[in-house]
Amino acid sequence: MDFETTTCISCKHLEILDSYCKKLDVSLRTFIVYMILYAAKKEKKKAIAFKRICYRKRDKDNPWKRVHLVLYQSEYEFCLDVKKLWKMSLANIIAFCVENVLVEFFEYFSRRLKEINSDNYPYNLTSYYENRSYTFDFHKEKGIHCLKFYWGPPPEVIEFNKKQKKLL
Repeated sequence: MDFETTTCISCKHLEILDSYCKKLDVSLRTFIVYMILYAAKKEKKKAIAFKRICYRKRDKDNPWKRVHLVLYQSEYEFCLDVKKLWKMSLANIIAFCVENVLVEFFEYFSRRLKEINSDNYPYNLTSYYENRSYTFDFHKEKGIHCLKFYWGPPPEVIEFNKKQKKLL
């Protein structure tokens, strides 16, 4: 099941994002999701505690356009986590990424796409999707309910794989 959401992106940022999408021949939805994944995993903004979610300020000189996004379940959960950790709305996260991460992400993403294509694999963006192992875990520590996010394989899985390789 996919999740549908709408967000507002400034017309200037939307124009910039569209131009980058055309250069890479990817959809706007894919570019935005992967850019957020990249920014979060590279810790481009530190987590903030005990603060309300910050929304973008309106700018009469730069109007917004409503954009409809369809996200996979794991992408939707990941975006919710980023919102909680960065204390920003999705629109604000996108604006932050465009202003602070876009060029670095574009260089990285275009390199990854070339690697995928040069390996004679069929053009498949899920090969890039390095966050497929996103998951979370509910548990209790010393009587306190906890939620642990894994933005990559959980340590237990990595240890299990190492042990399996040693046995072979």
